Parts: sequence; C-alpha cells; structure tokens
Amino acid sequence: MTTDYFENLLKKPSIFANESALDINYVPKELPHREKELTILSQLFLTLITNPNSISRKILITGKTGIGKTATVKLFGNMLVEASSKRDVQIKYVHINCRKERTNYKVIIKVIHSLYKNFPKRGYSPQDILEFLTEYLNNHDIHLLIVLDEFSYLIHKGGDLIYSLTRINDDMVNAQQRISIIGIVRDISCINSLDVSTMSTLQRNILKFENYTKAQTFDIMKYRAGISLKENIISDDIIEMVSDTVFKVGDIRYGLNLLWKASKFAESRNLKYITSECVRVGNQDLISFSTQDAIRYLSIQKLIFLLSIIKILKKTEKSKISISDILSLYNIFCENLGLKARSYSQLWNYLKEFEKEDIIILNIKSEAIKGRKAYIEIQDIPLVKFENLIMSTLKTKGIRP
Repeated sequence: MTTDYFENLLKKPSIFANESALDINYVPKELPHREKELTILSQLFLTLITNPNSISRKILITGKTGIGKTATVKLFGNMLVEASSKRDVQIKYVHINCRKERTNYKVIIKVIHSLYKNFPKRGYSPQDILEFLTEYLNNHDIHLLIVLDEFSYLIHKGGDLIYSLTRINDDMVNAQQRISIIGIVRDISCINSLDVSTMSTLQRNILKFENYTKAQTFDIMKYRAGISLKENIISDDIIEMVSDTVFKVGDIRYGLNLLWKASKFAESRNLKYITSECVRVGNQDLISFSTQDAIRYLSIQKLIFLLSIIKILKKTEKSKISISDILSLYNIFCENLGLKARSYSQLWNYLKEFEKEDIIILNIKSEAIKGRKAYIEIQDIPLVKFENLIMSTLKTKGIRP
C-alpha cells in the first residue's frame, strides 16, 4: 500500500497566505524605503512617455549586494511599461543578468529574443544583430529599456557592445532614439576600463543605493512576512530576531530565505506560529545569496580549485593556508577528472577573483628573507556548508569529484 504524500500534505492547514512572496525573484507591489529611488527613476524616464523616442536615457545604479537594486529596477520597469501602455506608447523592458550571460554576444541575443523569439542564436555577427534590432524597433515603433544587471561582468569582457548600444543612432541625423540603458553595478569604479566617451555618457546619471538601516530592515521583513504569511503566524519579536540576523549579513535576500525556512520548519512541526527555535533551525543551513550567485556561475576549474581550498582547510584545521598547501590536492582532482591543471599565475588570478566576490580573504604577509606570501582564509561560511554547495554545483555541471 502506497502513501499519497501530496494528499496528506494538502489536508494539513498551511501558515502561508502567499508562499511565493518570499521567493527572491518575486517583485512585490511595494518596496519599503526605496520610494525615493523609484521617484528619481520615474523623473528621469518620464520623457520616454511624454515625448516618445526623443531621448535615450543611460543610468548607472550602484550599491552593495542585497539592498534592493534589482527588485527596485524590476518594479520600475513594470511601472514604466504599464504607464506607457495606458498612453499608447510602446515601451518594452528586458532585464539581463550579465553574470549569467557573460559575453557580449549572449547579451545581445537575449535582447533580440525578448522582442523576436524566432531570431537564430547563431549565424549573425554582433553588428548584424544590432542592425536588425534597430530596424525592428523602428518598424514596430518601440522604445526598448535594457537593464544590464551585474554590469561589471560585461565591462570586463570589453566595452564594444556597450559602446555600440550607447552610440547606436549617432550616424543618423534627427534619428528617433529607440534604446535606453540601466546598468547595475556594485562598484562604480568598474566603468573606468571603458573608453572615455562611453564612460562619460554613463557617468551623467548615477543613482547610489544606500545600505538599509536596522529599522528599515525590520520594516522590510515585516512587510514581506505580512504579504506571505497568514495573520498571527509571526510576532514582531520574531521578525526583529530575523531582522537582526539580516542586518549583520547585509543582504535582504538572506532574510527572505530565512523567513521561508523558518516558516517551513514550523509548518512541518504542525506549529500554529513561528517560534525563535524555528528561526535558529532555519539559519543553520543558509549561505548568503551573494555567495550562492558567485558560486553558481564559476567555471569547473575555479570550482575545483575552491573545493581544494575548502578540503585542505577542513583537513588541516588551520585558519589560513597558502597556495602551495593546496596544489597537491588540486592536481590530484585535475588528474582524476581529466582536466589540465592551471598555472600558478592563473590560480593566483582565481584567488583575486574569489576575493573580489567576498568568497575568501587574502592576507599578504612578509616572510623576512623569503619575501611576501599570500594566505587564504574563509571566515563567514561553515566549511561543511560551503563544500556541500560546491559539490552540488559541480553535479549540475556533470562533475562528481
């Protein structure tokens, strides 16, 4: 006799009013404490509605990870499209994660597919695609808002596409302006590698998102709990407990996941409300989304090298290790998987990238006669959790070390 798990679960009362409201990709109707930024964006882009295609806006948004940049822009994009459609103005909005797409070609193909899904993925040069894009927008009387999230990843691949998009109508007299751009970056200094004219264009409008205060973090968590959970499921004291943790981490997405985990634990225990123990249990398994995002898009070689670091730290129980401590295990991994081991200089570049993503901490220390030596630390993430995350990520790529 088989047990119908779904039927049994469906018979149990749920504490959720709308579980999807705790998903990190969910865009709520309100964003507490981002009203100022939404107002500024609306003022900057108002001309797209009042005087269609007369101007092309280029905006840079900057601020730390997990403080509402992406959610705010997604909500604004929806607001812009809705307001324009009421006035018979054609504005389309496409949101692209450059960390995921990685190359200029993938980004421009993603842009085209947001308008015309049947466009071939291969066989056209970037210039051909840009010409098709311009013709399509003109023929269909569309203004396109392109949001380039994690913009720095595209800049590091070269600024050709960015230059082309910002200059797409420069060779035409009195041409209608069909493309506006919002770039989202954590560190504004990344644009310094662009050519002077493109950098100047992007620097004209910079909107900096400030970190949330402790009180603002509480307001946000209370709002999300209010739209996701039924009444009297969570108290202000428990929300404050969650908010304190989120404020220390500095990432609202972490808080959403913590609320969801605590709620699921309460539900699994048939509790009528969320307790402090639910929050503690939920917090045990979590790794910040900024780290998860960074790991998800690393290459196999980088993941193997990072896995070697973690395993050596676990085995030696040292707080810090050097590259030389890792090489033996890293080379064994590469040999077993049929991968070509990277050079010392390339591994050093990997470490610098890991440091930039806040995955590791690099400490450079003088070693007297021997000169300087780099030591690697991992402070904020339990090694067992980190190892499991990397192993599961490698499995999605077909690798089992």
